[in-house]
Formats: sequence, structure tokens, C-alpha cells
Amino acid sequence: VATALPRLPLRIILDVGANTGQSALAFLDWFDAAEVHCFEPVPQTFHELAARFGHEPRVRCSALAMSSRSGTGSMQFDSQSVLASLVQQPQEPLPNHVLVNLDTIDAYCRREGIQEINLLKIDTEGHDLEVLRGSALLLKEQRIDLVQVEAGMHPGNQVHVPFRVLQDYLEGHGYLLFAIYEQCPEWTRGEPHLRRTNPVFVSS
Repeated sequence: VATALPRLPLRIILDVGANTGQSALAFLDWFDAAEVHCFEPVPQTFHELAARFGHEPRVRCSALAMSSRSGTGSMQFDSQSVLASLVQQPQEPLPNHVLVNLDTIDAYCRREGIQEINLLKIDTEGHDLEVLRGSALLLKEQRIDLVQVEAGMHPGNQVHVPFRVLQDYLEGHGYLLFAIYEQCPEWTRGEPHLRRTNPVFVSS
């Protein structure tokens, strides 16, 4: 990002599906002026996240699941909540469920007085499109510079939103593909095909 977009300030970052803050730690290290807003709805995972950043003034943690609407929803999660998802996965069910609070990016930014997001990172195990739909106003007005999503690349991957679906939605709001990161093979079948990637789109 620093090489391709040298004049882009990374000051406001939203980390949707923050887990225990793995990405947030990297953002703090890479971008000295960044303020990171972390969202993690699974209670025990949120407690770990909040404890990790309790004394870090540049991080704000919210026990929320971002979606296309406000309200509540049922979330599946495993023992480490790495695969926590609001999407019911009949072929890959997770053992635990918890009722979580839902919000939208548009509503959160309006409440918090955030006018522009420099990087919106989404990792929600199949709920990424709904998070984008909850960011529709900011996307329409081009007030998000970069958007990172988690995309399914294999037709047999029923967990993640297909890449073409995410690409069509974002291109419809004036966002173009910037780069593709974290190319993971189809490990569930032991096949060499891509299972998922983390594509990043940039505002036109």
C-alpha cells in the first residue's frame, strides 16, 4: 500500500471480525498514525481482545457483529472462535452458538463521527457481503479508500462469499481490484486449487 499509494494516509482502520487482535497488532506496527476500531462479537474472544488492547489508546474495541442491519443474530463458533460466523454452515457446522448484537458500518460511523475510513478489513467467514451492504452509504460516497474482504475462489467452498459476487458488488460502487493477498489452497480436500483469498479493492 505504501508503495502504490504513497499519499494515502492510513489514519482510520476498521477491523471487522477482529478475533483477538492479530490484524490490529500488525496495523499498529505498520501505520504509526492509525486508529484501529476492532469489532468482535463472541464474548470470550472479545474479552481477550479488550484485555490485549486495554492500555492502547489507538485501539477501540466493540462487542459487535457488523452486518446489513442492526438487531441481534445467532453466531456459530468453535473453541477458539477463529471460524465464528453468522452464516449457518450445514456442511461444516460449529459446535457452539451465541446471540450477538448486530450493527452496520454506516450507523457506527454516523454515531462516532467518522467521516472517512482509510481501510475497511472484513473477515467474517461468509458474512462479508452483508457487512458491505451495511456500508452502502459510505461506499456510494467513496468515503472508504480501501476494502479488504475474504473471498471464496473454489466452487466447492460453501463457507466464503464467491470472489465474483464481492467483485460485482464493489465494482457497482466504484471500487476496483487493487491486489490479492493470502492465497490459501483447498486444504479441506487436500487439493491444489485455491480455496480463498483476501482481495483488496480501492476506491476509484
